[in-house]
Amino acid sequence: MRSKKEMIEVQARFWVLMAQGSTLQAACDAVGVNRVTGRRWRQATGGRVPRAKPEPSGRYLSLDERLRIADLRLAGTGVRAIARQLGRPASTVSRELVRNGSELSARPAPGTRARPRGKYAPYAAQKRAELRARRPKTSKFEHPELASLVQERLCVRWSPEQISNHLATTFPDRAEMRVCPETIYQALYVQGRGHLRADLHQHLRTGRAVRRPRRSTAKGPSGKIPDMVMISDRPAEVADRAVPGHWEGDLIVGSNCRSAIG
Repeated sequence: MRSKKEMIEVQARFWVLMAQGSTLQAACDAVGVNRVTGRRWRQATGGRVPRAKPEPSGRYLSLDERLRIADLRLAGTGVRAIARQLGRPASTVSRELVRNGSELSARPAPGTRARPRGKYAPYAAQKRAELRARRPKTSKFEHPELASLVQERLCVRWSPEQISNHLATTFPDRAEMRVCPETIYQALYVQGRGHLRADLHQHLRTGRAVRRPRRSTAKGPSGKIPDMVMISDRPAEVADRAVPGHWEGDLIVGSNCRSAIG
């Protein structure tokens, strides 16, 4: 009987063959599994070849690192010592224990941070991290109450910034009823990013249905004068100052214009 690791490798080879156009029977025979097993794998994904998981970038904690954190935590090792052994900042380990620990201290002392205590389950922590990293995220406007309230305020020409601040003030304890201005703009401008009415962009103060850059580059780089003549290209008679129009000077005006130096 194959181990779990061997079955994962067999299943990966099975999907490689299926992606290359093999029939179900041929793929099952090539990897040495029953046709019933192959059909169960195919039905579990709806007939689509599953995408391979991307390689860990190193930016986020891996399962192996979470297992080491759990072992060291059980041995009584402190957060800073764990961080040194992992080669991670102490804040990363502390945040991981606070976020995915089973219990937090009831109330931290004034001026101190919450300290994790109790059990730390590395496999459950890894699962929660993978769920949080899934894309695309569900839209905030799938919440009917939030979508209705935002649409109502847009219809009376409130800006997305005003709506965001109003929601944060009105619903301080309800995270599902808070949304940032950028999310509102994306729901209006980007197709498929929300459940707001398609005509609501008309109520924006700009009235635009598409986004435009803040600074137009059609006229060339900003800060330059069109058809500018460089000082090095000025005629020679300008330097002679033979003509009054070519003279230059500075005027310093004193307090309350009571004196001046030219």
